[in-house]
Amino acid sequence: MNFRNIVRASALSAAAIATLGLSSQEARANLITNGNFSANAGSYVTFPGYSSNFYPSDPSNPVSPTGWTITTGYPVGLNGTGTSFTSGSDIPFAPTSMSGVTDFAFMQDASGYTGSAISQVIATVLGQTYTLSYVAAQRSINNSDATMETLVNNALNNALIASQNPTTSTSDFTTNGLTFTAVSSSTQIVFENTTSGVGSDNTVDVSNVVVSNALPLPASLSLISVGGAGLSLLLLKRRTGRSAAFA
Repeated sequence: MNFRNIVRASALSAAAIATLGLSSQEARANLITNGNFSANAGSYVTFPGYSSNFYPSDPSNPVSPTGWTITTGYPVGLNGTGTSFTSGSDIPFAPTSMSGVTDFAFMQDASGYTGSAISQVIATVLGQTYTLSYVAAQRSINNSDATMETLVNNALNNALIASQNPTTSTSDFTTNGLTFTAVSSSTQIVFENTTSGVGSDNTVDVSNVVVSNALPLPASLSLISVGGAGLSLLLLKRRTGRSAAFA
């Protein structure tokens, strides 16, 4: 290989590594919109954190958090520093501590409202593996009675792909997550309050929702091979040249 080809191989390697870096960033980008629920948190200012058009007694016109869908007719809202309800003002639906959380969605199990949920549909690639991570908690006065379920559905036919009963606590938000493989071009992420048979007004919370590619894209793997080959040839040529100079 002559010097020109070596330079070309080196340039290709550098370009491959740079492109790989971009691909990795894109692959790990959060596919969820408003995962921390802070985008329009200022709309949730009426007690105890329902939007201005939504109360359990009059749920005909709910205002959902940006990017999310809430079940019409069910008590779902936001608490946190972006709303009027913070830890310092006796936030009604938070755990005792809010480590790493600014704003969060709450799903209340008030009398007659069992099954409140919040969901979002994201674009996915058939056969691609993804990771879902989030934090979850319970209202501080729940005495660990509330239960919650996380569902990953095929958004085209609502068929279940994966599910989880996350760990929740009344003392702080806990980290949860699962891995799933997309079966279509769109996938639905659902968080639902599944409390049943333990009285009313049990509330669960969710925040910091992230969905990202779990594996590098095939194109990125090809770039690794190209870049590695180019760098190897360049190093081999330099080593050969040094050996000849000392012969």
